[in-house]
Amino acid sequence: MMYLQPVALTDGREFYEMLQHIGPDENGFINPVNGMEYARFSGWLKKQADMAQGIGLEDWMVPASTYWLMADGIPVGKGNLRHRLTEALAEAGGHIGYAVDSTQRGKGYGKALLRLLLEEAGRIGVAGDILVTIRPDNIASRRVAEACGGKLRRETAERTYYWFTQRK
Repeated sequence: MMYLQPVALTDGREFYEMLQHIGPDENGFINPVNGMEYARFSGWLKKQADMAQGIGLEDWMVPASTYWLMADGIPVGKGNLRHRLTEALAEAGGHIGYAVDSTQRGKGYGKALLRLLLEEAGRIGVAGDILVTIRPDNIASRRVAEACGGKLRRETAERTYYWFTQRK
């Protein structure tokens, strides 16, 4: 069974280890935990929990929730969901970012993760359509977006812009 689990301060080494299998800037997904000492992981978890509540945000940031994709109780991916966008985030960032553990790819987890994040966006009240930006050469992620109903509305040399219509 697959489900989303919000980041919690009690998340342990299995979550940390999964993040070591996702590059620090893999296909545009920023992962500051890759290469981080485990002793600092609890501080990162606290920052993620605070971000979901809008606490400690820098000027350019908006509230954002972090989730783990769990498959049979094991973390296999990570997703970020911004609660709203600024003009700058609409150009570079979007509402949703996601990545799957490199040892778990090719099993359909990317599609499951994106679908669950889209559902969660509606559940937490993200207004309007949902934007996911993807690097043009990230063919796997583009296929995931299209399989989940994303419509390509714009493409630049740096990004493709997939929009998802919210279901009411």
